[in-house]
Amino acid sequence: MNKLHRQVFLAAVATAALVAFATAPVAQETKKDVSANKNVSDKHAHQIAQADLAEVQAGKLGVSKASSPEVKKFAQSMVDDDGKHLSELRTMAKTKGMQLPSAPAKKHQEAMKKLESASAAEFDKRFMTQMVKDHEDALKLVQDTAKNAKDAELKADAEKTAPVIQKHLDEAKRIAASLK
Repeated sequence: MNKLHRQVFLAAVATAALVAFATAPVAQETKKDVSANKNVSDKHAHQIAQADLAEVQAGKLGVSKASSPEVKKFAQSMVDDDGKHLSELRTMAKTKGMQLPSAPAKKHQEAMKKLESASAAEFDKRFMTQMVKDHEDALKLVQDTAKNAKDAELKADAEKTAPVIQKHLDEAKRIAASLK
């Protein structure tokens, strides 16, 4: 009987080991998948925040430097709309433990330097041309986020934000065309 118990015990240990080893990669994959999904969402949120920061910064410059009342009005709408969205995004990120940037991306900072150095006569045209480009990029970003983000709240935010960016883009194109 002792030998039989020993064989049963060894069989049970071997079975338990097989089960443990067989499920370990699945558990790791699940953790990797969750981590990858979180990284995608974090990346999207990070990029959207940088775009908002850039638009608010550009908007403030436009309000102070533009000569056209229409350009100033557009710039103020960016400060208001993008500032509001940035605040909402920061609140969402805080609840999820995400860190968002506190400054625009380097490419946006470089574009701002070029705008700051533009003469008063050239500023409005350059500003509106930059706003068309920035809003085209931002629209692609939120559309990609709405399509591919795994985080439901971020996805919903992107879906809600896309029409606002589209409206800004349409307005930027119209104003830019009128300045030529």
